[in-house]
Amino acid sequence: MSYSTLQDELRHFVLEGVGYVAYLPFKHLFWSRQGHRVVIGNPVCDPANYTQILSAFLADSKRVIFVHINAECGDALTSLGVQVNGFGIETDLPCSNFDLSGKKRAKLRQWRNKCEREGVTVFEKSITDFESHDTVKGLSQAWLEAKGTREYGILSRPFSYESEPDVRNFWASHNDKLIAMAVFDPIYRNNQVIGYYHNVDRILPEAPNGTGAFLIMEAMKQFEAEGKAFVSLGMSPLFMIQSRPGHNKNQKTQRILKYTYKELNFIYPFQGNASHKQKFAGNQTQVYIAATEGNTLWQVLILLKALGSLEINKDTLKIFGHIAKKSATLIRGNS
Repeated sequence: MSYSTLQDELRHFVLEGVGYVAYLPFKHLFWSRQGHRVVIGNPVCDPANYTQILSAFLADSKRVIFVHINAECGDALTSLGVQVNGFGIETDLPCSNFDLSGKKRAKLRQWRNKCEREGVTVFEKSITDFESHDTVKGLSQAWLEAKGTREYGILSRPFSYESEPDVRNFWASHNDKLIAMAVFDPIYRNNQVIGYYHNVDRILPEAPNGTGAFLIMEAMKQFEAEGKAFVSLGMSPLFMIQSRPGHNKNQKTQRILKYTYKELNFIYPFQGNASHKQKFAGNQTQVYIAATEGNTLWQVLILLKALGSLEINKDTLKIFGHIAKKSATLIRGNS
């Protein structure tokens, strides 16, 4: 998530000589009258200094919500008295020896064969090398309309029409028509790019089935040739939520989040997101959320509102209704 911490909307708490914490300031007349800071990812520093920088940050910030943090950051927050809950998993794919044989990646093999048979070609090209952005904008807009959604930033960096340092752009074409794109953000260690984060994809509705996965696999071939270690597919929200031993989780909220994954896919395709990434059979790592005021459902809703994923409308009222019924069931079950 470090590359995403450089977005213009974010602010940065800097501890000289140690690192920084990136956060989104959020204030709302209904949701957060006194204001919250929503921290994106881990502090950007040596993990050995997590407790030091978080202690300094929390002394300066009373109402904070952390999202998409790892276990080490969760351990540091636990030591500072902050509740930490599982929030989903992140999937990584090794670039070397990514074997498509066998049952577990059979769907990927099927998609690859279909795309090759239908003549889909994949190539890398900088966004600035296009004579016009009209085709790319049309591709992006068609994808958003087909998904019935809009551009979201913060956790996923919005697509940029400008060249960015170490960001890679791959494209798919079919019958001389641009049908898909994928954007990969760099992941660094010791000042070297060691892998990539699959941050953005756009696929036309008429593209052959499996084009998105084919794009990723073809990009991974190039990354392997360059000696890169892995590609991250990012987070599958609310999938396989687990607590970490020693973390002070909110048990009720964790049950409601699991219920949301199972029953409330009309607000976000939780199951579809997870199912698609499961087909890659990658390495899975738990990611977490935390809140200084406790990991209550209200704090989760504030987080969703701050990230632009929650609007007050008919669907929102359905959500509240479902959750209220589930909460009542949990209370009866625990009494």
